[in-house]
Amino acid sequence: PPSVSLRGIGKTFGSLVALADVSLTLVPGSRHAIVGENGAGKSTLMKVLFGGLRPDTGEVLLREKPVRFASPQDAIAAGIGMVHQHFELIPPFTVAENVVLGAEVGGFVLNQSGAENRVRELAEESGLPIDPMARVETLSVAAQQRTEILKALYRRAKVLILDEPTATLAPSEARDLWAAVHRLSGAGTTVVFITHKLDDVMAHAETVTVLRRGRLILTKPVSETNPAELARAMVGEGGNPSPSSSEGRGETASEASPSLRYGSPLPPEGEGLGVRDLVVLGRRGETVVNGVSLDVRPGEIVGLAGVDGSGQVDLIEAIVGLRQSSAGTITLKGKPLDGLSVADRRSVGIGYVPEDRHHRAMVLPLSLEENAVLGRHRESAFADKFGFLNVNALRAFLADKTKAFDVRGVAVGNPARSLSGGNQQKLVMARELSRNPALLLASQPTRGLDFGATAFVHDALRRERDRGAAVLVQSLDLAEVLALSDRVAVMLAGKIVAVLDRAEADEECIGALMTGAGDG
Repeated sequence: PPSVSLRGIGKTFGSLVALADVSLTLVPGSRHAIVGENGAGKSTLMKVLFGGLRPDTGEVLLREKPVRFASPQDAIAAGIGMVHQHFELIPPFTVAENVVLGAEVGGFVLNQSGAENRVRELAEESGLPIDPMARVETLSVAAQQRTEILKALYRRAKVLILDEPTATLAPSEARDLWAAVHRLSGAGTTVVFITHKLDDVMAHAETVTVLRRGRLILTKPVSETNPAELARAMVGEGGNPSPSSSEGRGETASEASPSLRYGSPLPPEGEGLGVRDLVVLGRRGETVVNGVSLDVRPGEIVGLAGVDGSGQVDLIEAIVGLRQSSAGTITLKGKPLDGLSVADRRSVGIGYVPEDRHHRAMVLPLSLEENAVLGRHRESAFADKFGFLNVNALRAFLADKTKAFDVRGVAVGNPARSLSGGNQQKLVMARELSRNPALLLASQPTRGLDFGATAFVHDALRRERDRGAAVLVQSLDLAEVLALSDRVAVMLAGKIVAVLDRAEADEECIGALMTGAGDG
């Protein structure tokens, strides 16, 4: 019998139909992929299964009996676990403390050694190696993800939902994750994963479901489909699936950009970003950027590659002014930025697309109009001399940018959280590019986006370069780095170990440099 079934699930948010009569069956011990464009309803469907949302119509069946989950706690008690894109861990706590929190070994009082031993055993059984005594704040993203999976398994999850599980993992980390997923499904755990990466679907799923605009388009065995069919199902007739998918390849989202060209139409020249001997300290006083020097010239895209935690984000945050440097200099067009605030740096020509759009790029409870002008809300175009916002000007600006950047699902006055992830990212891009920055910093610009939104963001970055901006892009997706960059800088342990022209860079070479195996 199926372990879980969803029958006729419907969910609306105001006038937005998020799900319409969606039915799904999960077979015990299977690996089931859910794919679709941003806003297709994938996360909404999984939130219904996990008890985070109540469906308006339809029912969830567990072992063929209807169940009503009032909360995720009910779903967890029924054996369903979910690992979200944005982890829900307590950074100062250890791995073991995070895993057992709320379900402590030996009752309400935490038995530290008992918890550590149980987590160690569970990690070994599941193929998820980790130190139970390590503090979460010291862990890589991959290790934090393993902690989240262990949290679910500790609560005896027999259905495990993974939301974009490889979005922030390096290739070697993704291989380790998939090995663990296969091991878990082989032991009887049903694994459902939401993804935009069709190569992951073809390599690791047994069954695939495609959603489009809240409706079920197809469910079939992976052995009976191909990336081209899945891409067409995701975008519909008259849509624009990746040309590369029609060749039958399983492409990543980054490879689905309509063009993998690189190289500026004009040779880059003049002074753009200049970083010299930069040193940045972390929150505990450790060196996270160690003597970095880097130039990004007007009219070029430099890709910043490295295993997560190698100092790339710290470098970008130091350039934008979110982190203080303890040594070295940063210049833009020959003028020093040292000592300038974030607002001052933005005013002299820096645009910034952060890696975490929810916490760094948007204020989710604020309206879309307010988010569209964040950082510009004091400008005379949007506010009077007393600082009061001009609502009509904000609405006109939002309408203009949402049309230019194809931001969908926009309703006047709605909060930013009402948009899907891809449309949130498009709005952030629209805001940051509206000032024609001299330097654009983009960190993980397509994290969790479908291939349509990814292609749009890639083209926007290329247009900025072609306009003459200096563009620095940090991504954990090597295919994305190679698709966009004119030059590639590789970071390892806080240092730049190599800067390569795109023509001499390939995935194998960069991957070796990222892990210290290259000859740099």
